[in-house]
Amino acid sequence: MRNEARARRGMPFTISAYIARQYTVIFSGVLMGLLGLIYVFEVVELLRRSGNKPIALAEILLMGFFKIPEVGMRIFPFAILFGGLICFWRMARNHELVVLRASGISAWEFALPAMFAAFLIAILKITVLSPAGAFVFSRYQDWDNRVLSNKANTVAFTDSGLWLRQVNDDNTQAVIHAKSINNADWTMSDVMVLLFSPDGSFLRRIDAPTGHLVTGRKWDFQNATLAQSDAMPQHQDNVTLFTHLTPVKIEEQYAKPDAVSFWALPKLINTIHRTGLAVTALELHYASLLAEPLLFMGVALLSVAFALRHQRAGGAVRLIIIGLLVGFTLFILRDSMRALANTNIVPIALAAWTPALLAVMIGASILLYSEDG
Repeated sequence: MRNEARARRGMPFTISAYIARQYTVIFSGVLMGLLGLIYVFEVVELLRRSGNKPIALAEILLMGFFKIPEVGMRIFPFAILFGGLICFWRMARNHELVVLRASGISAWEFALPAMFAAFLIAILKITVLSPAGAFVFSRYQDWDNRVLSNKANTVAFTDSGLWLRQVNDDNTQAVIHAKSINNADWTMSDVMVLLFSPDGSFLRRIDAPTGHLVTGRKWDFQNATLAQSDAMPQHQDNVTLFTHLTPVKIEEQYAKPDAVSFWALPKLINTIHRTGLAVTALELHYASLLAEPLLFMGVALLSVAFALRHQRAGGAVRLIIIGLLVGFTLFILRDSMRALANTNIVPIALAAWTPALLAVMIGASILLYSEDG
């Protein structure tokens, strides 16, 4: 009778807070451990890339720290999974789950604090950590381009259209602006090109109603007008500017979701869409961020489900390995769905929300089987 009365009242808040706190602490430890490993590998890679370049070790170490967000934001689901498995495995090993069950508390009830903690972690990641990581990673990109890669090609979008800067073979610089672009054949409209000497002095300006990118070879501008500071404007039927750029290289620069804040994504997507370029990668990243609270809750539910199976059936190592395999399969599915969405084979919403829904359904199915047979 006492157990039935307690079951009707639900789990005490103290126990819920204890489970959520344990889950959060273990998750944080797992996340810090994974980030530490990532940092070591990134520093080793940066040391390899630096080669004989005159770069101080302190600078390499700082660059490694700035590089962490690129991979760090992606390992949160793994930390959620590993942290949950460790947390509930420890509770089962210490017979805490046995005590909870003996007191009339359902597995669904002690799953809720973990799912709620995972939900809050997802919200914190999306609204605070992701924007901060995007800022840090964008600084890393600038640093890497300047120090290691020697790249000067940059892409920016404003309400007026696309802005692109490239360094030419003779070390002069070209700033190219286009109001809109046909993404199919890379024909630009209302083009303006500003050419500068290596020391930054203005050389000439090119204005053309249309321009075309011949991939990896040149820019072609038709019916162009050339203007210089010391000469009258001249009309030319065709003006050529050599380039090593390709649509893929340009897209890699503007479609780096890790370098864009969650709060800035909608405006950037809208701006690029008006320009005419493809925004699938950014739209998919934004939809995936919106789905992360449900995904994290589903992964936390998986952790509880496998811990309960351990409590009932034994074989901690075997069941944790199975849980990890299920989790990795889920993440491989997520990456596969993203690849399909990037090639426009499946809708973006389906690719973003399917892994989250599957995590919830698989975790709920295992828990139902464990509870009700």
